[in-house]
Amino acid sequence: MKNIRTAIIFIVALFAFFAATAQEKTIIRGRVIDKSDNTTIIGANIVEYDSEERVVNGTITNVNGDFVLEMNDPGNVVRVSVIGYKSQEIEVDPTKNIMVELEASDVALGEVTVTAESKSTGGLTNIEDRDKASSSVKVDLMDMQDVGMISAADALQGKVSGLDIISASGDPGSGSQLVIRGLSSMGNSQPLIVIDGIPQFRVTTDFDLSSADTEDISNLINIALQDIKSIEVLKDAASTAVYGSRGADGVLLIETKKGRMGKVQFDYQYKFNQNVQPPPIPMLNGDEYIMLQLEEWHNSQGAFDIPPEIAYDRDYADFYNYSANTDWIGQITQNGKTHDHYFSISGGGEKTRYFTSFSYVDETGTTIGTRSQRFSTRINLDYFLSRNLLFQVKFNYINNAIDGNVSIQGNHWRPRNVREMAYIKAPNMSVWERDYLGRYTGEYFTPINSYQGDGVTYFNPVAVANLGMNDRVMNRLENTFMLQYRINDWLTFRETISFQYEGSKSKNYLPYNAIGADWLQWNINKAEESNNLNNSIRTESQLAFSSPFQNEDHGLSGALTWITDQSGYEWMNLQGNKTPSVDIKDPAIDPQINWIGTGSGENRLISGAGNINYKYRDRYMVQTILRADAHSSFGINNRWGLFKGVSLGWRFSGEPFLSGLDFLGESMLRASWGVSGRQPQDVYARFATYESTGTGSYILNPAVAPTSIQLSNLRWETITSYDIGAEFNLFDERLYLEGDVYQKVTSDILFGGTNAADYYQIPTSSGYSGLKYLNAGEMTNTGWELMVDARLVRTKDWFVSVNFNTSQNINSFNKLPENFNTERSTSIGNEQYPQLVQEGEPIGSFFGFRYLGVYASDEDAVAHDADGNVLLDNEGRPIPMQYTNTYIFKGGDPKYEDINHDGKIDLSDVVYIGDSNPDFIGGFGTNVKYKNFDFSVNFHYRVGFDIINGIASQTEGMNNRDNQSKAVLRRWRIQGQDEEGILPRAYMNHPANNLGSDRYVEKGDYLRLNNMKIGYQLSQELCNKLGIRRASFTLSARKLLTFTNYSGQDPEVGQDASNPFWIGVDYARTPPPKVYTFSIGIGF
Repeated sequence: MKNIRTAIIFIVALFAFFAATAQEKTIIRGRVIDKSDNTTIIGANIVEYDSEERVVNGTITNVNGDFVLEMNDPGNVVRVSVIGYKSQEIEVDPTKNIMVELEASDVALGEVTVTAESKSTGGLTNIEDRDKASSSVKVDLMDMQDVGMISAADALQGKVSGLDIISASGDPGSGSQLVIRGLSSMGNSQPLIVIDGIPQFRVTTDFDLSSADTEDISNLINIALQDIKSIEVLKDAASTAVYGSRGADGVLLIETKKGRMGKVQFDYQYKFNQNVQPPPIPMLNGDEYIMLQLEEWHNSQGAFDIPPEIAYDRDYADFYNYSANTDWIGQITQNGKTHDHYFSISGGGEKTRYFTSFSYVDETGTTIGTRSQRFSTRINLDYFLSRNLLFQVKFNYINNAIDGNVSIQGNHWRPRNVREMAYIKAPNMSVWERDYLGRYTGEYFTPINSYQGDGVTYFNPVAVANLGMNDRVMNRLENTFMLQYRINDWLTFRETISFQYEGSKSKNYLPYNAIGADWLQWNINKAEESNNLNNSIRTESQLAFSSPFQNEDHGLSGALTWITDQSGYEWMNLQGNKTPSVDIKDPAIDPQINWIGTGSGENRLISGAGNINYKYRDRYMVQTILRADAHSSFGINNRWGLFKGVSLGWRFSGEPFLSGLDFLGESMLRASWGVSGRQPQDVYARFATYESTGTGSYILNPAVAPTSIQLSNLRWETITSYDIGAEFNLFDERLYLEGDVYQKVTSDILFGGTNAADYYQIPTSSGYSGLKYLNAGEMTNTGWELMVDARLVRTKDWFVSVNFNTSQNINSFNKLPENFNTERSTSIGNEQYPQLVQEGEPIGSFFGFRYLGVYASDEDAVAHDADGNVLLDNEGRPIPMQYTNTYIFKGGDPKYEDINHDGKIDLSDVVYIGDSNPDFIGGFGTNVKYKNFDFSVNFHYRVGFDIINGIASQTEGMNNRDNQSKAVLRRWRIQGQDEEGILPRAYMNHPANNLGSDRYVEKGDYLRLNNMKIGYQLSQELCNKLGIRRASFTLSARKLLTFTNYSGQDPEVGQDASNPFWIGVDYARTPPPKVYTFSIGIGF
């Protein structure tokens, strides 16, 4: 809060400064016209200069060419200027309306130079957008800022071909997975985010409290959407090579708003969101659940003693606690809401331009106990010290506080979140404890042991959501200072230094009254705290040039750049339990400390880059880039990586032989080739590591043993990209088409990781279990992209446009290293899938058994040979099918394909069963404007991908005491029952009732109505009467409709690229909600 108060005081002081400088004594009015034809000139600059030629104040002409300027001193000079006209000094006379007649300049428009400013760039050099010969797409987000979005990732979804965006979760503060042109590595494939030319740092720590949770605080969430002017997506290596190894997975260039010359402008926007969760999976009620449980016990044991928890015995002491019909999903679900406030101030003159904003967003999630609060402020200041010298300052501060739910592992093989537990929790159990007379005690019902199991593994989800704590607070500060000096007309030097600091604190607490556990268990009053500090210092020195010999035939420009980048981290983690009170949540004072850990690390990068751009007759473009990076992750032998790119462009529409084609506007063919690279995610990848062992000692102290060998010859992972594209502007720019075909080849893949299970295996006689990293293997991504934008109607009152984009990417492993552990997990138990990588298959493939249905009777559960004949034993009897050597299948049991026809279902029958990568992704929409009304609708889609419905595997297995979905009401019950779509029989502790198979692999294809809005802008005449500059009102909805056959809650949940062995698995994460928004904006 101290940081927030300091930021607010700073902003108020800044407002006071601008207000003080705006106090005027003299008001002059006038109109600016063209001397030749008396037409009014819009956007002419009216600037007041003092005696030292400093800009004091300024304004611009409106749509009628009129201006009003409040002067600080009537003795100052006022000049009128606009590109294409000669500037003119005017006489100051507040008593009359001044008519200013400007004469056209003799200088052609293409030769006008704007001093001390650079053009919009897509890398390290100044290239106009129309001249770029590499593959990139710029998206204007201005129309999306009044929709109920918090993250720019939501605004980009379905807007850019080749960019796949998947929400990690629907909880507040959750991040997104962004992948450009397919996964290209065994590590992180998220693109680099660059904000106003500064790459956002990534530091990989050797400990991360949130590593088991994909709800990361992403950079795109931490930017107020209203601050963003545009986002440019760089796709191919020719465009990303300028960012070296950091741009290997593509780049998102985010440009924030700046001040502009004119009067001070104040803008305020308020958005209110109502967030509604989609319908859940229908689950059994308490009565149906008990009937299922009785059937499971009967089928597995015959006669049995009914457990008292499901016997409906009124003499049982806990009868009222086990006779409920609890809708656990309904108990943890609520309607969320969001309050989004945004305020900005901007303005400036010829010397100084400023933009300042602050934003506050308070979002309550659709799962109880979840909330996110974000405060951010941004200051962009440009100060022109002289005609040739520009000083630029950018400041950004963010405070983000996220309240989440605790995930608990217990005796299960992986942690379970609150929502997953709500699906499987026994519905006959009560949320609140009741005594033997049925009276509520005011406490949650959290028995140490229940019918389902222990009270930790099967916790009360409502109690954990309300009493447990999983809070994260992040403070981020970014400062950038830039000094640009225009040496002469063709040479400019720029020096930039940026500082980024991020401190985060995570606190977890699980009180005893939230779970069922006694004081001997380790997770009673369990407290955990983690502190992480990350910092980065970056310098960039650039000498940019444009040839002094440029003319209408030749254009030459380029730059030399030197970059240093140092980033580091520190972390501390403390875990303890058995605090003496639920109100004491500090692990430092726990009677029992479970673990204490600290760590630190540092990355260093130095880079030298050069690029040259040549243009001939405004038709032929050649753009080259060469960059060398040295990174501290590598040893001295391979520390330097060389990255390069070449782009060729032909603006064929400018050819004289096509001049007769009136329908053809600016159109281009382009081709590019480039090489980028990637370093290991582990800061200490090349170093030999040691750890204290628990199995040996030395002089009565724990022994220290080596765990990984030094990797002196570790090399850069290399990504080579090829791209051919075309852009067409047709029919007076009413139709725009853009298409690309590409191939990305990743070689010297960095196989391995920080976990021993990922190591490359070497002989144990070496004294090591494996190598932490190894350069080997090859992966290919091949695809195509298409974008269409049609402006169907353009009149004074009407504007109608439609847009469409689609793309396809095909991923494949061409080579895998010998001895590489392609089997991260070979478990084939219930609910479990082997995690494999295989040559010829894409990253993110699924492997498991092929599910063939249900054995109708005992006689059907026999083995067959490849021709379908029944296999017989030595005595001529049919050989029964078995699961490994532990269970003989019977009628009503699931039927799996026996691949090798040996009569057993085991690991040898595991095959490829699905792919989490989509065949096609894209989006389409329309924008309609009529006078002051505007309407837009946007869809996005993913087609041809599979999802493992993990929650279905838990709620349709009928082999344990977990609650099941309504789907199990269609289960097998009698011999000979053979119905299409019937589920296997209920059987307690069945070892193979829900094996990892294609039974739970579903098509995730969906088409989603992503955004729909209708807005109204007050007329300028009415705004003038009200004394305001503008006002607008908007109603919108997000994720309103989803067309899919997926049976889970939402096909967008469960995609996670952090583990290449385990992508596209849905274990009941919170689905993205439907969002209904009302927005109001006002400007002064």
